[in-house]
Amino acid sequence: MLKFKFLCHISEITSGKPFITNIDNDQQIVIFRTEDNYYAIENRCPHAGAYLHEGYIEEQILICHWHGWKFNLETGQCLDDPLAKLKTYPLKLEGGNIYIIL
Repeated sequence: MLKFKFLCHISEITSGKPFITNIDNDQQIVIFRTEDNYYAIENRCPHAGAYLHEGYIEEQILICHWHGWKFNLETGQCLDDPLAKLKTYPLKLEGGNIYIIL
């Protein structure tokens, strides 16, 4: 059985302002909005620990602001190191709200 946890209202996220929150034992995640979707990923770069909410988006690619590592927002896969991958979280949008699927 799927469980949903309310995260925020969609108006709290713009393409230039990601939403940061904690889930399960203070795991910090960040939600990004692109032109066509919302994505939730862990908020730490596996390379050097930078906060990814300070990075920038080009299409569906997140670029870390510290060293330029690139990540696919949908899969979490790093484009610079095939062994590096971010944890991604499935989302549900309903009634103007965003929920994480647990």
